[in-house]
Amino acid sequence: MIDQIQPTIPAMPPPQTIQVEKKRSPAMVIIALILVVILGIFIYISTQKKTPTSIRPNRVTSTIPTVTPRPIVGSMTISSSGGIRFSKNSAVTLQIKASSEGRQVVGYDVVVTYDKTAFDFVKATSLMDDFKVYSYDRPTYVSLSAIKSLQDNNVTTWNNQSLSELTFQPKKTGTYIFSLTSVGKETSKLVDEKAETIYPSTGQLQLEVY
Repeated sequence: MIDQIQPTIPAMPPPQTIQVEKKRSPAMVIIALILVVILGIFIYISTQKKTPTSIRPNRVTSTIPTVTPRPIVGSMTISSSGGIRFSKNSAVTLQIKASSEGRQVVGYDVVVTYDKTAFDFVKATSLMDDFKVYSYDRPTYVSLSAIKSLQDNNVTTWNNQSLSELTFQPKKTGTYIFSLTSVGKETSKLVDEKAETIYPSTGQLQLEVY
């Protein structure tokens, strides 16, 4: 009887699954955020089109030199004692005169421009014994240089003084102008005893050849 009685064993409850929550490390979160930011910046840069930078031309600043006007002292004129009308077959003689306003002159230069197709230059003659004149027949003008003799100690201050004569031979008829205009670096001027240059006012002459 006892053998027939079997003890009742209570049923065991099913095993329960215990979920353990894993905690994320703060350092890993920060590293992940940094990687995401870097990846975003890389994608943004790679998708942007490069805009060419406009190149502005360099501005070159040029300095314009200031030209100081020359002081005008005295005068120099060109004239004709034979009138202003000449025959084509006759020579034309012109005179150079000057005033120095009290300055003692030891030399001078003269530049005469004219129509070289209408006249041939013949010669230049000094009208002052103590000055020797040298003439130069240029392609577009005639220039004179005169120097006072070193043996002459006379004071030479001029007041409408006749300095030299220039002789031309006409080649054709017409109306023409002879001018004491500067050409390049050559200009009509006076030089005083201190070797200072004097720039006089200059004139011109119009004449007719028939």
